[in-house]
Amino acid sequence: MSDFKSHNEKRIKRVITRRDFLKMGTGAAAFGVASTLGAKAALADNKIYVPYFSRQQTMNLKMLTWFWQEPGRADAWRAMIKKFHEAQKDITIEEGGWPFDQYTNQVLLQVKSGQIDGDLFTTTPDLVLRLMRADQLEPLQDIVDKLGLTDTLSKAHDFIRKDGKVMGLDIVTVKFGLLYNAKMFEDAKVSAPTSIDEWIEVSKKLTKRPDQFGLFSPHISSEPESTWFTLQQWAVLFDGVWAKDKMPTVNTEPVINGLKLFKTMFDEAMPQGTNDATANKMYGSSRIAQELIVSAAVNVWKTDGPDVYPNLRSAIPPWPSKKVITRIHPLCVNINAADERKAASKAFVEWLYQTDNYRELLERSLDVVPAFPDGIRKEYLDSLTWSEGYQAGVPITPPDVMGEFIFYNQEFGQTLMDNFLPALTSGVPIEDAMANAQTELEALGQRVFAS
Repeated sequence: MSDFKSHNEKRIKRVITRRDFLKMGTGAAAFGVASTLGAKAALADNKIYVPYFSRQQTMNLKMLTWFWQEPGRADAWRAMIKKFHEAQKDITIEEGGWPFDQYTNQVLLQVKSGQIDGDLFTTTPDLVLRLMRADQLEPLQDIVDKLGLTDTLSKAHDFIRKDGKVMGLDIVTVKFGLLYNAKMFEDAKVSAPTSIDEWIEVSKKLTKRPDQFGLFSPHISSEPESTWFTLQQWAVLFDGVWAKDKMPTVNTEPVINGLKLFKTMFDEAMPQGTNDATANKMYGSSRIAQELIVSAAVNVWKTDGPDVYPNLRSAIPPWPSKKVITRIHPLCVNINAADERKAASKAFVEWLYQTDNYRELLERSLDVVPAFPDGIRKEYLDSLTWSEGYQAGVPITPPDVMGEFIFYNQEFGQTLMDNFLPALTSGVPIEDAMANAQTELEALGQRVFAS
């Protein structure tokens, strides 16, 4: 820690208190974010390294995210923001945003309208790329450099660089995995599956309609974001991809095999027609035994399902490649905000990325994939009885499975679901549904890639 502190002290020009801040006039130094010595020093001295604003009142920043709607994670973020507010009095973070199923489309609508109505915003892997292409993001490389993370920041950030500068900093990376209720498995005298065939049999054995189900995965058209979000992993089970470069591949054998497996599980083990909120409650009350789901969801049940949480475990991925989509969710700063607002936003991001603060956010959020090696404590990771399977998954990124269509992820997913979801109940063969989807997606590609 002393080396880290000394390294940053060399870059500091000035430490200002709130009193200093309020004395500043328009002749103060140019906008920028001063370096920090760490959360402990800031709290102990009642100081924080803040931007050189030409303002003399509190700066209120709006942070857009779907986290405010998410049990557990919302509490984690509110606790960290409270800590930030206590560390200084010149910057206030206000809540904004929409639920996850609406978030991406709402942000993209704002971009089309002219400007995002937020100073900071969280993004998904596909949304951040679209915002990069639309020149909506302020570079954050200066924060990385100041905090000494240039060589240790996770490689997952590489695909969100522009001109060598990182355009967002990850605040939650999630991996897919098979999360299960160990007590339900024990009561049914079954073990964690080690192959896809075993997985099918275990899921059937755990299903006792209408009271108990072996598996859940989102599958209703009224929740398109979560349905497509999860469905993308099913092609990966057979080492498939949804597109290569600019060509969709939904009619290929690996994709069809993944969707056929989904159909089998839908018929044999899922509570059909169940929405996400109901499924979460059923899982929390031990009426659903398994979910193919991202690690971040565990916090939902720790918060809303305290009885089931001690029984949660994750299986080593029971498919041959063990590949799992691993999704980085960067926190970004609005490039179109006023300079002083951008500087204040970056001050908050820099504070959040100090090691102690970042660790606290990660642990409060029950996350398992750090943005930099020192961001996670071994003692914390060892304490998570449900994390083994998630750690065993072989990570791949959304662009790995979506090709150039990652820039049109929502459009691609909607076309795919328009063909696949009706086939779950209509008797239309999956091969036929995907042949039609392939034709429609090729037409989509011709339109969006025409320029």
